[in-house]
Amino acid sequence: MRHIIILLLAIMVNSQWSIVNAQMATDNSYLRENYKNSKTAKKAAARKAARKERKALKKQGITQAKPQKDKSTYYVKAKDGSVTTKDKAADIEATMDTPYLAGAVPTTTEGIVCFEQTFNTANKSKQQAFDIMKQTAQDIINGPNAAHEISRIMQESTDTLIATICEPIYFKKAKWETDSALIRYQYLASVAEGVAKLRVWLISYSYEEIGFNYKAEEWITDKFALTKDKAALRKGNGKFRKKTVDYVKELFARIEQKIKE
Repeated sequence: MRHIIILLLAIMVNSQWSIVNAQMATDNSYLRENYKNSKTAKKAAARKAARKERKALKKQGITQAKPQKDKSTYYVKAKDGSVTTKDKAADIEATMDTPYLAGAVPTTTEGIVCFEQTFNTANKSKQQAFDIMKQTAQDIINGPNAAHEISRIMQESTDTLIATICEPIYFKKAKWETDSALIRYQYLASVAEGVAKLRVWLISYSYEEIGFNYKAEEWITDKFALTKDKAALRKGNGKFRKKTVDYVKELFARIEQKIKE
């Protein structure tokens, strides 16, 4: 009786294993069928066929060169969502630098970096024009970012105002990373009937990132900030040149808007 029970148990176990094996075989066949129809399998089959063809040609003494990738087909996605080839992207970058290339940083005959703009104030009285120039300087001096121990009005008369201004310019500003420098300059404003002038000069920078203090004349001029062929900005001081030009343009635009109001 005992032998019969053991025999029956063995038959049952073998039967269960047969069912499991059959199920596994079915599952594997299903997976294999899926793999055959997949893109991965098709690519693998294509590579295998290509290797087979190269071997056959090699036996015949024919050497087939491997296809070379066309680098011009690498694409770059711009911030506006447009997609361009690598070469075109380089052209776009060069175009973006154009406003900052040769002549973007003016200098006096003595070689001093000097940005200057004349404003038409025909719609304002001389006093109103002077008040605009003074108020613009004070807004920067009293602003939250200004270095208050340095920024102040140095001299003032009925038609001239001289101020020293120092505040940060940001190359990169984010919660996790900030790259900035201090820009210091003289703000020289003068007014006459129907006209006002602003000169931004005697510019210098303090950059703690690499620990230096430089004058604009030895840092952002064409000689120092542009490549030898004058076709591009240098990586280091090029960003100072770009931010300085933008900073001054924004300052001039702010005064222009106030005069028009």
